[in-house]
Amino acid sequence: MQQPAVTAAESLFEPQDFVQYVQSFLQEEMPLSALQVHSSSAKQQDFSRLDVRNSLFENCTFSECPFDGASFTDVVFRGCDFSNSVFTDAFFERCSFQNCRCLGTNFGGSVFRQFSVKQANLQYACFDRVKMTDAEFRECDFTEVSLADTTLKRFSAADCRFVRCSFFKTMLTGIDFSNNTFSSPIVSSPPVELKGCTVSLTQAAGLAGLLGVKVRL
Repeated sequence: MQQPAVTAAESLFEPQDFVQYVQSFLQEEMPLSALQVHSSSAKQQDFSRLDVRNSLFENCTFSECPFDGASFTDVVFRGCDFSNSVFTDAFFERCSFQNCRCLGTNFGGSVFRQFSVKQANLQYACFDRVKMTDAEFRECDFTEVSLADTTLKRFSAADCRFVRCSFFKTMLTGIDFSNNTFSSPIVSSPPVELKGCTVSLTQAAGLAGLLGVKVRL
């Protein structure tokens, strides 16, 4: 998977106050580029339609902030917290989330391309109606995440927890869950969403109940 093409750190500009710095760009609908944002924080600050390119965010906290319609290209998020923020209809291309918290974050209707996530807490997040292409997740917690009516193309996951996730109307054909915790998915009856996905023998025994079948191991 192609990694974000972020400029070397010494070439990035670090604004003293990111929240204030971006206001004129938001008003003029101009893109921001080549930024290094460190330890910035905001709560309920409106970043709707923010356009960021070729940048790095480290140890930032954006709580309950609207990022509706925002766009991120070649951006790395490292050690950031976006809990309960809203990224509806946002766009991410060649982006990476590393060791981030997105508890209850709403990504509904967003587009993800060439996207990677490692060691992220995504519990209770919403990925409904999302389109993901070339997405890679490692060591992530998807407990009670909603991925309803979502398109997953070349989606891979390893060492992740998919517990009580909603996959309603999301076709999982070609996805390998065998190297993850995968239990109690919320799907249709019959569970057409599971057709063509790969699970381990133990996972299959747990999923048999969706078909009304009891498995004796």
